[in-house]
Amino acid sequence: MAKIGIMGHGTVGSGVAKILFDSAELMANRAGEPVEVAKILDLRDFDDLPYSDRFTKDVNDIIGDDSIDVVVECMGGIGAAYQFTKMALLAGKHCITSNKELIATHGKELLSIAAKKKVNYLYEASVGGGIPIVRPLRQCLAANHIVRIAGILNGTTNYILTRMKDGGVAFDMALKEAQELGYAELDPSADVLGHDAQRKICILSHAAFGAELDTSMISCSGIDTLTREDMVYAKEMGRIIKLIAMSQRTDEGYYALVAPMLVPLGSPISVVNDVFNGVMVRGDMVGDTMFYGRGAGMLPTASAVCGDIIDAIWHKNDVKAADKYSDEAPKALDPADAPTRLFVRIKGLEHSEEEAYVLEKMEDIRIVRLSRYPDEFGFITREAPLKVLNEEVDALKCRVEVLQRIRYESL
Repeated sequence: MAKIGIMGHGTVGSGVAKILFDSAELMANRAGEPVEVAKILDLRDFDDLPYSDRFTKDVNDIIGDDSIDVVVECMGGIGAAYQFTKMALLAGKHCITSNKELIATHGKELLSIAAKKKVNYLYEASVGGGIPIVRPLRQCLAANHIVRIAGILNGTTNYILTRMKDGGVAFDMALKEAQELGYAELDPSADVLGHDAQRKICILSHAAFGAELDTSMISCSGIDTLTREDMVYAKEMGRIIKLIAMSQRTDEGYYALVAPMLVPLGSPISVVNDVFNGVMVRGDMVGDTMFYGRGAGMLPTASAVCGDIIDAIWHKNDVKAADKYSDEAPKALDPADAPTRLFVRIKGLEHSEEEAYVLEKMEDIRIVRLSRYPDEFGFITREAPLKVLNEEVDALKCRVEVLQRIRYESL
């Protein structure tokens, strides 16, 4: 029998407990042996649950119990979650987490401890909720050199952008709706500023390339400056605005970034709406693949955690599923040096001095005008390094008002 300790009984932790108790026979069949919840760590009291007798407020009841094989961390954050996970790994226990902040911040250290202790540290649920993506990158696509990962990794921002596009509402109103529906936190900054997606693309870059778990070289822009006007321009250009997390492999290394992008309507990513996530992976052998589903929620995320529990039980006596750093990991490149195009909005009437100035200063651009916005216009730049394009657009500010700039990508 495999005994499980769960640290945290919040949204994900309670979902894991529910699956392990309600689907005990299924879990036993899939794991090859019975799976039992031995202890659940939480500071709160839960007297009305069928497993109320399993709760403890002392982490040592889990760490010090030699009969517990697998510890599941569902606490969130990088405080106690980090300390308790490290304790569990040092005690020789297999550990599983859905905590992307913990993996992106302390993953290198914790994975190193796991390797030394010959235990597994698994984190499928840290990216994409219930969507299988980490394990497919490591196993199903293992015969490929992964060329690119690009996708929607945050359901909250995708819901907001969907409402702005389809409902014609402003960002603030769409955010308020997301909070009322429970999709966004009271403090939504991690979502709307792109930090949540930044941590996730960091983890996927590691899974795909063996890259360092380090967000410092991943540029990050959010959706908080987007407007309804941007959505209208996008529609007129046959595109849609999505917050895209992307990691691209090159001969020199790889670059990773998070930014709003104007995506063509023919792209598979363009039809991923509301709180759903979608990830495109390009391998040199398989070509393009697509992973789609709910990126958050109690049971979708808990199902991914339980998949890792089964994996850990399968490999209790070896480290097949343990993470390993590659000595040939690609170098992190500055995303500002990566080629792209920009869509830029400028204040100015048709045939005005502003338009003439932009045409004079910007090389090889295409002007975009909409009759409903007669006092402004947009233009699409040539492809060039982002740093170069930003410098050129910034230089325009001495004569014109720059209203917006958004990456114009062909995903």
